[in-house]
Amino acid sequence: MSPMPDTPLLLDDGTARTLERARGADHVVLTGPAGCGKTTLLRTFAQPIAVDDGHALGEDEADRLLDEVRAGGRLVLAHRPWPDNRVLGRLVGTLPGTVVRVRLRPLTQTQVRSLAARVLDTEVSDEVAARLHERTGGTPGFVLDELSPEPRGAFARHLDEVPVAANDLLLARALGAPFDVGLLAAVLALDPHAVSESAEALRSAGLLRIDGTPLPVAAEAAEALAPAEQRADLLRRLALAQVQRSQPVAGYARPLLELGVVDPGLADVFTAAGHEVVDDDPALAARVFAAAGPGSSALLARARALSGDLDGAVDVVDLEHADADALLVAATVLTLRGQVGRGGELLRRSDNGLALGFAVTGLLGAGRLEEARAVQSGAQPAASLTDTLGHRLAGVVLDTVTGPPMAAVAAAVATAGVNQAGSRASVQPDSPTALAALICVHAGELSVARSLLAKAVRGDGGRGLHADRHQLLLACVDLFRGDVEEARRPSRPDLSREPREALLAAALELGVTRRAGDLHALRVAWEPAQQALVVHPVDLYTLLPLTEIAVAAARIGQFHRVETHLDEAWTLLRDLGDPPLWTVLPRWNAFHAALLLGDRPAAEVHLAALDAAADALPFGRALATAAHCWSEAGHGHVDHLRVESAARELHAHGLRADAARLAGHAAMHTTDRRAMTQLLDIARQFHGTNGGQGNGGAEVLSDREQEVAALVRDGLTYREVGDALFISAKTVEHHVTRIRNKLGARNRRELERALEDVSLPAAR
Repeated sequence: MSPMPDTPLLLDDGTARTLERARGADHVVLTGPAGCGKTTLLRTFAQPIAVDDGHALGEDEADRLLDEVRAGGRLVLAHRPWPDNRVLGRLVGTLPGTVVRVRLRPLTQTQVRSLAARVLDTEVSDEVAARLHERTGGTPGFVLDELSPEPRGAFARHLDEVPVAANDLLLARALGAPFDVGLLAAVLALDPHAVSESAEALRSAGLLRIDGTPLPVAAEAAEALAPAEQRADLLRRLALAQVQRSQPVAGYARPLLELGVVDPGLADVFTAAGHEVVDDDPALAARVFAAAGPGSSALLARARALSGDLDGAVDVVDLEHADADALLVAATVLTLRGQVGRGGELLRRSDNGLALGFAVTGLLGAGRLEEARAVQSGAQPAASLTDTLGHRLAGVVLDTVTGPPMAAVAAAVATAGVNQAGSRASVQPDSPTALAALICVHAGELSVARSLLAKAVRGDGGRGLHADRHQLLLACVDLFRGDVEEARRPSRPDLSREPREALLAAALELGVTRRAGDLHALRVAWEPAQQALVVHPVDLYTLLPLTEIAVAAARIGQFHRVETHLDEAWTLLRDLGDPPLWTVLPRWNAFHAALLLGDRPAAEVHLAALDAAADALPFGRALATAAHCWSEAGHGHVDHLRVESAARELHAHGLRADAARLAGHAAMHTTDRRAMTQLLDIARQFHGTNGGQGNGGAEVLSDREQEVAALVRDGLTYREVGDALFISAKTVEHHVTRIRNKLGARNRRELERALEDVSLPAAR
């Protein structure tokens, strides 16, 4: 159909010039698809013999028109480019005098904007014009339909003008069928020639682009106006035809589900569709696997697990008859919920190499070393790449306990690299990348850990079973490095998290809050952390969050609530032979918790554990030396050269904030003014390399208050602080009162706890 009679014509310069020439010609032929303005243009010619829809001319009418022309009439004829009417061609070919053809083209985006502005009597934005142009192809009649009060109803008449077969073809294309003549002929029960003819009919009606793509307005109208049963039947036929040709079918599975079509005859379609989408949309994969029927239960369990529906995943796993994939799903759920040992035990039943690798990981995480060794020694030779990965994983985690620690670190990093490419769509109790990063952190290789995790986070794109874990572990690495602002981002509580990640997030929140020196916020963050700790049993892979929580507990007088968990942690490590790699960093944290409590005997126990691991691991040696320096400084014994060396070692391993704190702590306890100056310079230097670390609670303190706070934090009396800063003890007292008020500390002990981890500049 054509634009309304009062719609102004919008022509490009070339067409306008041709039209001007046509007005002086004896006869005019207007050509263009439906809706392009032929009828409106026809009315602009004065007293012609006007013929619209010339493509439908018959022999008798053509003869009559030719007689009128020969009698002196002027013929202005409009027609669509299809069908190719021989009668029309013969008529035009025999017209006497000059004949000018005017081919009408679609509107440009600028012309669409002008037309819309005139119809709506208001300005139209470029964005609206672009959308109108894309949806209508620039056909003026379609633009007017889009601007009408009921666009779909207005557009329906265009579909009524094309044959039934053409409407069927349009609906098939709207539902996602490829423009494959053979496929369409089979699905629509047409011969190939009829498919081609139907396509030409749609192009002539302006509904189909040259490349066979339907205009959006046409596709939407075809879908909306077709009965649901017709759409379902056509989708079913398309899907079955495509799956037989081994072509993608996910585009048909979703609308079939939306129409409520669940048919055993479509099991292959739904199964194939699930495989297509599981990497990018596991929730949709779960829906289509469910529609595929009982034969896809293992696939359904995997998809549900990947989508985060762990309860739903477990519901469809039959442990009595579970295959390797189903066992991995069940073990993954157990592990995410804190049951690493049970998960490892379950995977012992599998003959899959990857599952056996995680069986070793789970058993070792629960402290069951001999069982883990037995699983590894009984594993069959690797028959696939995933089997090889499982074997390597088992060897790596065992080596962290029984072998050379740094060799295990290198092997862990290599194993993570093998797995990283396809890890997002894998159902595994843990990601090899996360395990490798944990191993690196425990070994003092924080930069390597950060690189692994940053790459994993980029690859996850926020999706995947372990995406949250990767983000949280990355934040933990930033926290240990002193980049508190970076660490702050993913640490907020999330009620949807499973116990393992909930524990990690709670520890991270406490760590960030503790380093900010905000006692009130620390107390608020304590409750969810305690709940997370109660829900998640102690295992090898949660020792760092556990000991981070322990330090925070010591800060706010809640240490008694974590003592049992710590005892279990030390027992687990003893069962594993106190492996240096897994021992040193938890003991370092526990050492500081003991110092906060003033528990010298406990501090000595942790110091002895660090000493025992010093020869096996460079990081252990660095932590042991630093702990001795810290302890000795507290007793007034400061070897500034040894302290400087220890601080530089901590810094080299990535513990930059701890390095600055050690130097500042020793500086405040030495009586050698020159040594104090040197150590304070080192503390300032290391403090300045803490990346994104903010000053936490120090941000609310004035420069002078920060100087006073730094000295009070290190145990100096008011008189000693006054002597160091050349102010009176009374003035120091006033400063301390203001500091306490700003940090929410109720007494001197709480103030000291609050200041311990506040990032303060070293005193001058």
